[in-house]
Amino acid sequence: MDFDLSDEQMTVQSGIDQLLSRHRGTAPLGSVAEYVQSNALEEDLRESGFLDLAREEGMGPLDASLLVEAVARLPFAVEVAASAMVAPMLTQADFPRPLALARAPLGGPIRFLSGQGSIIVDCGDHVRLLSGAACEIAPVKGSFAYPYARVVKAELATAPVIGNLAPEVMRQWWQVALCFEIIGAAQASLDTVVDYVRTRRQFGKPLGAFQAIQHRLAECATLLHGARLMARYAAWSGDASDAALAAGYAQDLAKQLCYEAHQFHGAIGLTLEYPLHFWTYRLRILQGELGGATAQYRQATGRLWHDAA
Repeated sequence: MDFDLSDEQMTVQSGIDQLLSRHRGTAPLGSVAEYVQSNALEEDLRESGFLDLAREEGMGPLDASLLVEAVARLPFAVEVAASAMVAPMLTQADFPRPLALARAPLGGPIRFLSGQGSIIVDCGDHVRLLSGAACEIAPVKGSFAYPYARVVKAELATAPVIGNLAPEVMRQWWQVALCFEIIGAAQASLDTVVDYVRTRRQFGKPLGAFQAIQHRLAECATLLHGARLMARYAAWSGDASDAALAAGYAQDLAKQLCYEAHQFHGAIGLTLEYPLHFWTYRLRILQGELGGATAQYRQATGRLWHDAA
């Protein structure tokens, strides 16, 4: 497979970069807010049409992945992955945003759960759509990465079923979308580390001049590149085993890169006055989503073993 982007995809990438360029570097530092939102970014995304890339003729999830990864590099907590990569693979219908992805039974913390949005629920043998406005929702405190809430009360049994959709399809594209969220946050973390070790001096020279640091950062860059290729392959192939393997690999990457990023930053990396936390807090959360890497590898092994038999 040719992993280079096509001319059309490069054009899409350029348009996304142009749209997002006005939002880079605008997040407030030193804030004690649990996460940073941007109404301006949300409005730009809604008006741009990029959220519907996967539904456009001649395009698909691979094109939408460019948007998910690019937005994940920004410091803002904006719901994109579910809207751009998961929902379009389930139905042509538009749902009120933000979209939250959940698994029954409900009750635990759910990312981007809102009374103004929608909840796509994996019910085990079918998928249902819940309106946030029809649920009793309580915010969940304690995360410096994303807005979280939980469903206190909902009539899930009477919520409409989304077509004849197999829940495995939802889980597959949830895994692929998760990959690109991790890759975007990981890339932003690595870029921040590289900039830091170029300027931070110790023993009379920049930290980046030490070979041991260069080797460890080169390993991170290699792992990140591999994760991106695996995720793009999963988005292109539409194969559930590819999605599970890519998600497990990306979650392993999240763990290692988060560790290295904070090791090389020292104490400043733990402060709210420095931007690293915008991405490493997300990596910590995303590395455990859908059961973590072990669950993804177990699923991939089960499917591959079944197919081989």
